[in-house]
Amino acid sequence: MHQTPEKTETWNKFLLTVSLVTVFFVSPLLFFTDLTRNPYYLQITLLNAALLAAGAVLTAGAIRKKSWDLPPNMLYAPLAAVLAVFALSLFRAYFAHAAFFRPAIASEGTRVGLFTLTNCALAFLIAQKVPFDKEPLRQSTAGWLALIFVWGALWLLFPELKSSAPGASLISRFWDPYGGLLWIAGAAAACLLVKNFNQEDFLHLALAAGAIASLYGVLQYFQIELIWPKLLNPYGNRSVSTFGNPNFISSYLVMLLPFTLAYLLAAKGPAQRFFYGFLFLIYEAMLMASLTRSSWIGAAAGLASVFAFREYREKFLENRKFLGWFFAAALALLVMWPANSLKPFTSGLAERFSEGSSRMLSPSAFSLDAKPEKLYASFHQRLLIWTSAWQMGLESPLLGKGWGLFELFYPFYQGALLYNFEPIRGFRTHANNAHNELLEIFSQTGLLGLGVYVWLLAVLAAGFYRYYKSAPFESRYWIIPFAAAMIGMYVDNIFNVSLHFAVPAFIFWWIFGALSKKLSGAEFSVGPASFRQTTGGQASLPPPPNSPAGPPSCLAENNRRTGIPPPSSLTWRMPALNTAAAAVLVIFCVWGINCWRAQFMREVHYFKGFKAMRKNDFAGAAAALKKAYDSHPREVNCNYEMGNAYVRAGNLAAAKWAYGEALNSNAGYDEIYFNLAIVNKKLGETARASDNLQVSAFLNPLNAAVFHALAEIYVKETAANAQEAVEIFKTAVSVFPADANLLNTLGYFYTRLKDARRAKESYARAVKLNPRDAMLVQNLFGVAAQLGLKDDADILWVKTHKELEDRLAAGDASPSAQVLADRLVALDPGNLSALGLRAKVNFKAGNTGKAKKDLLAVLAANPLENNARYGLAVVYEKEGAFENARREWNKLLAAEPNNPAIAEHLSKLPQ
Repeated sequence: MHQTPEKTETWNKFLLTVSLVTVFFVSPLLFFTDLTRNPYYLQITLLNAALLAAGAVLTAGAIRKKSWDLPPNMLYAPLAAVLAVFALSLFRAYFAHAAFFRPAIASEGTRVGLFTLTNCALAFLIAQKVPFDKEPLRQSTAGWLALIFVWGALWLLFPELKSSAPGASLISRFWDPYGGLLWIAGAAAACLLVKNFNQEDFLHLALAAGAIASLYGVLQYFQIELIWPKLLNPYGNRSVSTFGNPNFISSYLVMLLPFTLAYLLAAKGPAQRFFYGFLFLIYEAMLMASLTRSSWIGAAAGLASVFAFREYREKFLENRKFLGWFFAAALALLVMWPANSLKPFTSGLAERFSEGSSRMLSPSAFSLDAKPEKLYASFHQRLLIWTSAWQMGLESPLLGKGWGLFELFYPFYQGALLYNFEPIRGFRTHANNAHNELLEIFSQTGLLGLGVYVWLLAVLAAGFYRYYKSAPFESRYWIIPFAAAMIGMYVDNIFNVSLHFAVPAFIFWWIFGALSKKLSGAEFSVGPASFRQTTGGQASLPPPPNSPAGPPSCLAENNRRTGIPPPSSLTWRMPALNTAAAAVLVIFCVWGINCWRAQFMREVHYFKGFKAMRKNDFAGAAAALKKAYDSHPREVNCNYEMGNAYVRAGNLAAAKWAYGEALNSNAGYDEIYFNLAIVNKKLGETARASDNLQVSAFLNPLNAAVFHALAEIYVKETAANAQEAVEIFKTAVSVFPADANLLNTLGYFYTRLKDARRAKESYARAVKLNPRDAMLVQNLFGVAAQLGLKDDADILWVKTHKELEDRLAAGDASPSAQVLADRLVALDPGNLSALGLRAKVNFKAGNTGKAKKDLLAVLAANPLENNARYGLAVVYEKEGAFENARREWNKLLAAEPNNPAIAEHLSKLPQ
């Protein structure tokens, strides 16, 4: 049956409303506890699929009407330039790198490219289709309050009313009668609340979703869990709420806080004050529960930006009687928020900001080579990431490493830094992003990408300035929170990565699009016959006496007078070409939806395989993981786990293929190269095993197992590779100076090169680490004999150590034995074995003070030396320092929980 244009418009509006309700309300709140390994993958899938569905509806409508129907916007050209440069950087990277990397470049580039086009650009464009209401304040907040409190309260019943899954099928685990009906009711209520289809309603839907997520997160912080079968603390005491990561919900709220402030200051009557005041306080509470300092700073910057404008200071003064008490309460909540809900009270604000302040107060702390007492994990790990990002950009200053390729190539830069800067080795990570937005853009797209990105922001800032100068009081008032939200998010992302994850990125780019729409003078209509906003209403805030009176439509006249070109609109100038372009966009949207469906099914099968692996069902795991691969073949973790499953199932050929597919997905994981090398070795592919081990060592020089595996290969092929082996194991012993086996291996290859002097040095270092190893002693004495050494200090040290051990074993702690112990330490003052041996002699002689001094020196050099800690605990017992003894025994018990001797010592200590 033929539909009239009006019916078609109504149907399209309904589809868009459902899609946007999914994005704004369902996606931020929905997650499953036993469906995918990342419980929040479904919400990411829904968000992207809903955006693509909305894009398909709008593009199909453009084909039907032969008109893009997008309003003028100052940012179309800069945004197109940004996307073009990003694509160019990726294109260059694909051909600039070796063929080995190209499958991974295509994989990662496609993944991030789809995110950029959907989560960012498409969100921006869809925002252009939603008009603003001429009355920003909601006349009634009852519906929104009901959605938050009634619908949210019904989830309190979920633990009692939820049903157990009747089977293992996807639908049985996906559908719960009570939860499902609750979601249908919530989505239906949300659709009714946004039936006018305007920016303010969708903004209020985001505010409501943020409030529900915040309530849940605050409950989590105080150990009340409604959905998960047990308390979940993947980030310590930091609440994740429904977002999966405390950094993501905190950034989401950073962008919403300026709007709640604007509505609160403009509120009329108790109902509106209660609603917006509640939103402000619950967001503040959730920000504190997230313990995300970058978001705290971002929120402060956003709110400060609001009050930087006269309009808001005046509104505060007009309502200072109420607002004074309100902000006093907000400040009290900020200061009195507990750092940990289960411990005696300390201020979370004070504790989080004071954590690293004592270490970061000197310029020397801002270095990868900082002294141990100046290291602060949160900062120095970021410094490691920032340095790698900077080096990426410098390698190709014009176009960077390639858009979307940060995670792929980051480990290749980190490895060298870990090798050269010992202090930061404990901060090794596999960074997804640069943790700084400017470095993120520069590292991947170079100066050209950074330049067009800054141009995009500069055009927006200039547009804001012009608008603010020419618009009336009411319009100026309501445009400020949009700008403040963006400022807060950018400040947050000086240290954060939330701009590159689904839900916070979407709300940012929606606000970005809405702001530019307003600044471009297209607030209340979106083109001919396209959901034109007809809501009336007068300004709720009267302009002050000296404010400009011109409406936003005067921007065109202002642009004419100032010589600034007006914002451009997208027109349908070449029908055939435009129709073809629109058809391609529809196909892209359909392909994207199917891509997300495939990725979601991959995650479902991946989780099945992951769980089967933990149950030692390796054949079942391999089958499930192969299904995951068949659903969507480009996910590095899934393919890596598939390789592990094949190895454990005994299918080495399949494991080799799976590890290869993992590298084709992302070639930046050292553990893939290592495991593939072991498979290569078992299959007799020695050369390939050696190559893969060397790559693994380059990416992660902190994995000693890689060097030991390399030693096995090189020892069998000494003649051809001795010099190469020496270079590798020089690196190894510089990273692992206390590994006697690696030193022995290095000494062996020096002997193959007939460099007896260096071989002797390596063997001597190895012997002093493990003087009881007969092979090491034999190697040292053998090479010393080749060199004709008789009175060498290292030989004398070994002989003295052996003599002292023999005398101690015979119970001799006489003064002459103590002199011998002092002589041993003098031969190598920092040697831990010598200090430990002297401590034993002194303890046996009754000199606990000297013994304690040596044991403390050993533990200062190596806190993991449990034999020294055991001796120290015994010394404290002997001296009657029972609390000190208890402390040391407890540390030992934590390291060796099944050691009965430690437990016995603890039980016998006086209480």
